[in-house]
Amino acid sequence: MTKNTGQAISSLVTSLLIPFLVVACVPARTQVTMPTSAASQGCPATAVPTVTAVATRELTPDAREQRRTPSSTPMPASTRTSPPQTTTPTSSPPLSPPFQEAVAECIRFPSGGTQTTVEGYLPASASKTFVMRVAAGQVVAMDAGVSAMGGGLRFSVVGADGVLVKPMDDAHLRAVFPTTQDYVVELVSDVGAVHYVLSILIPVRIRFAPGATSTEITGTLAADGEDHYVIRGLAGQRFILDPQTTQGRVRLVISGADGQVLLSGRVGPWGGIYDGVLPATQDYLITVRAVDGTGAAYTLEVAILPL
Repeated sequence: MTKNTGQAISSLVTSLLIPFLVVACVPARTQVTMPTSAASQGCPATAVPTVTAVATRELTPDAREQRRTPSSTPMPASTRTSPPQTTTPTSSPPLSPPFQEAVAECIRFPSGGTQTTVEGYLPASASKTFVMRVAAGQVVAMDAGVSAMGGGLRFSVVGADGVLVKPMDDAHLRAVFPTTQDYVVELVSDVGAVHYVLSILIPVRIRFAPGATSTEITGTLAADGEDHYVIRGLAGQRFILDPQTTQGRVRLVISGADGQVLLSGRVGPWGGIYDGVLPATQDYLITVRAVDGTGAAYTLEVAILPL
């Protein structure tokens, strides 16, 4: 009588590369709210799966005992007269390594803040993954550097739905993000092990009420603090910014999405007024900065007149 000892073992390893990743449309004053990433403090750390392993199927104890116990059913005569069959045991391939996760670091903003900085150590030949939630239409400005040198790093930005916001190239980004979701930033170094600095800015978008051409925004700043806003204007429109302060003084900095600087920063009795014609149809970034080493309380009057 022959003993059946054959056993089928299969192993499947599937590599998954799920590049995830991190600007938002937010109304101002009566419609000004903080961007999603700045307001939300509950951003969970997102696990980015890198390898999925399907374990080899194992027999249950009862099945193993059944294979060891000879069958009580009589064998046919033709089988009894046949010479014994011998089988060569097959070696089982090792099980695939267990599922591993690369945990992405959640990027959080201070309460009420629109910018943050993340610093850390990046080993040679390694990458660092960050995740942040961004709302549709938000403008995100990101820069990565090695200490104060500002070189040798690259990063990519990819949405959870697979949309590519930024390929893996230089370490600078200013873009409008398309949909509300998690975005993953992958940071790599071209100069070996480094201490990196990653800065992220998500300004508050200013929108006027229907039919209006102006609005007011109020804010308070700590010593040397900054608030950041973004507004869209058309080429040829008259653009007016008038900051009024009840405490301290502020300085305005204005630049276009194309990098053109409209106001590099000046301080007048009330913080300085900007009154000019917009050179291009695009988003314009506004920074309100406290000066003199003290805090400030301000009201910013914003107007864009129709063509």
